[in-house]
Amino acid sequence: MKSKVMKSIFCGALAMIAVGFSFQPESVSADMGNYNFVSIDSGVTDSITVNGITVEALYRPYDSSVNSDSTYSCAAFVKRFYSQVYGRDVSGLNSTTSVPVIDSGSFQATSSPKVGDILRDNQSVHWAIVKEVSGNTITVIQQNAWNGDYTKAWVGATVQNGDSRYTFFTWSGNTQSQTPAGNYTVNYQNPQIQETTAVLSAKVDNPNRYSVSQVGCYLWDANDNLLKKHVENCTRPESRFNMWYDVQGELGISLTPGTTYKYQFFVVQDGIEYPGSVQTFTTSGQAPLTQTASGKAPVSTADTDAVTTTDDEISRSIGKLNELYGWSKEQMLECLEPAYKISEDGNTYYIPVQTLMDRPASLILTLTDDRIVRVQWRYEYSSNSDTALKQCKAFYKQIYTEADRNMDSSRYSYCENSKNITSLYNEELSLVKDYSGERPYISITIMNQLSSIFE
Repeated sequence: MKSKVMKSIFCGALAMIAVGFSFQPESVSADMGNYNFVSIDSGVTDSITVNGITVEALYRPYDSSVNSDSTYSCAAFVKRFYSQVYGRDVSGLNSTTSVPVIDSGSFQATSSPKVGDILRDNQSVHWAIVKEVSGNTITVIQQNAWNGDYTKAWVGATVQNGDSRYTFFTWSGNTQSQTPAGNYTVNYQNPQIQETTAVLSAKVDNPNRYSVSQVGCYLWDANDNLLKKHVENCTRPESRFNMWYDVQGELGISLTPGTTYKYQFFVVQDGIEYPGSVQTFTTSGQAPLTQTASGKAPVSTADTDAVTTTDDEISRSIGKLNELYGWSKEQMLECLEPAYKISEDGNTYYIPVQTLMDRPASLILTLTDDRIVRVQWRYEYSSNSDTALKQCKAFYKQIYTEADRNMDSSRYSYCENSKNITSLYNEELSLVKDYSGERPYISITIMNQLSSIFE
């Protein structure tokens, strides 16, 4: 017998037009049982633990954007569950006929659902995860399922296996009911670090002596860009075993001196990854010139962060930037190309210079109709250390103090956030202290020919 409850489910782009209810108990046929509604005041309303990893169902006060929210929608919970528990990306949760897609293996419809399988509502574009199985009664965990007045979350909802309203999908890598989960602990050892490589090692505890079939390592840069995922077959039933990798010799990655990286070891049992924590290390040696956000020109070295620039050099440099404004492309190439390496990106040109402010920096020229209409000098500090932050702040103050002395137009400043300060002079000159990634930078931009004259 189908149950009727005071409830509505909004999930996916079609849900807002697919369902609309009054608040009467008989208004919606949900085909789910167990009418347990809980407060959303804490944000967390339910949780599920699989393979020793707990994933929480999250709610916030209802509004019209919830149906497509990347954190609170029903599909977001399914994706988060598979990402945190299995390290997999799930997609394709789009309609009442969609079959989930995963980046490893595949989903198949099943009449024997188990913990971790996905439930699809074939009528209202809703998705959930199987939390418990007791005979033909399936308990699910879900997000974005509400009582009639959208004040409480529906927790502990049950579905009868065989109800045609719902379809269950099982992933080929989900062995939850057949194989016990491993109880692994990755104990990292101190890495052996050189300029272009490092030897990373760990001892892995496997107290239950489950059969590990593969081991591997992730390597990222400091900005979480994946550089390498290495997996190798390795049958290890011991209660404790060693893992180690020479980054250059085994992973094939030549590291950069003076640069920070992240890594993570994992073991694989029955197709499921069991990761250790993420670790960091910094290679020895001197870091090379970093790059601008566009990657076109060098902008700093640690040695020049502390360079002291005179007030006269600041005035001279701003004057040189002002001189470039209005140049033709032909003039620019004729005068600058012989001395500097110029990189082009559309109508923007990037030039590494070391003759302004006594430090290497980027000169960024913007052209319209083959004429320079914007000139920027930009210096990026080598780190976000307390020392670099103080140096950046002091340098910015020195620049605008000297600009105030030279400019006829008055200055006004604004702060978009705690890291950003901008000073403007009548839309002619812009001085900025801000962040690029994790590093602060200083920029001086000529936006129009300056009315004042710098010597």
